[in-house]
Amino acid sequence: MTRNRGEVLLYSLAAYFSLAALLTIVVLLGALAGMKLAFALARFGLGPEQVYWLKPALYDSAGFAIASVATAVLHYYLASLLHFAGAGRAGISAAVFFGAVFCGLIFWRGAAASSLGAYGFSGLCVTAAVLIGGLGAAFQEPGENPWPQSVAARFR
Repeated sequence: MTRNRGEVLLYSLAAYFSLAALLTIVVLLGALAGMKLAFALARFGLGPEQVYWLKPALYDSAGFAIASVATAVLHYYLASLLHFAGAGRAGISAAVFFGAVFCGLIFWRGAAASSLGAYGFSGLCVTAAVLIGGLGAAFQEPGENPWPQSVAARFR
């Protein structure tokens, strides 16, 4: 049984945005854990008294770096799945753009309520990472898709 292409695309876009929101929250938690790990490693390396010589921005930068890398990789794989749903480059690019704004706002709001602090541009690194990963997937050649062809059967 084959499905209607419009129906598959609609469900795929809904799944893309749902997974993007969920994974943004997971990435935020991972960034917080990475920041705490960077602090613990600095404490181990420098000692308990000297650990506070380092500026808090260094620990925050570690958290934002982890968030950016994880977000770019996740959205590359998520946007690559949209190729199987029959979305063209323009459709995937539009979905990635709206996903970038949405995920950036989620991360910015989550970071404001966490130990990452309420930086004005905290969601910008995640927004840029979504665009880098997602647009990289949107403009890839069909043979460069990282998902195996067995995944394509789920979209038919």
